[in-house]
Amino acid sequence: MSSARPAPRRPGAQPAARSPFVLLIVLLLAGGLFGLLLLNSAVVKDSFKLDDLQKQTKQLTDEEQALQQDVDEYSAPDELDKRARELGMVPGGNPAFLSPDGKVKGSPDVATAEPLPEPSETPTPTPTPSASAQASPSVSVSPSVSPVISPSATPLGTTP
Repeated sequence: MSSARPAPRRPGAQPAARSPFVLLIVLLLAGGLFGLLLLNSAVVKDSFKLDDLQKQTKQLTDEEQALQQDVDEYSAPDELDKRARELGMVPGGNPAFLSPDGKVKGSPDVATAEPLPEPSETPTPTPTPSASAQASPSVSVSPSVSPVISPSATPLGTTP
């Protein structure tokens, strides 16, 4: 059996130094860990920023919905009618239209100053003990004034 023996040293040769290699490996590992720490802290910082932006988005969405409800309330036909009456406006009479050849179609009426009756609620009936389960309040509202557009009307600024 032959046993493995180390090769004989050459005269004047020095043993290989391992300390620079070990130092290089330790520095690479430390640099990698430091890089991971920086990357992790950047991810956490962006996570907090994302959370803040999501809260701000929710708050702005709620505000937008509230403003849209206000716009819808103000543009309801009954509300427009009420505000027009507060400004002293009255419903217009029958309109007249100009045909392309310059003739007047229809007979115009002057808007009268007598306003239409305000929409009102009828008093709710008082339920009797025997009909309390069947009684429901009824509200009658008169229709609001709405403009009528005739298909024979010509747009403003057009000439016959």
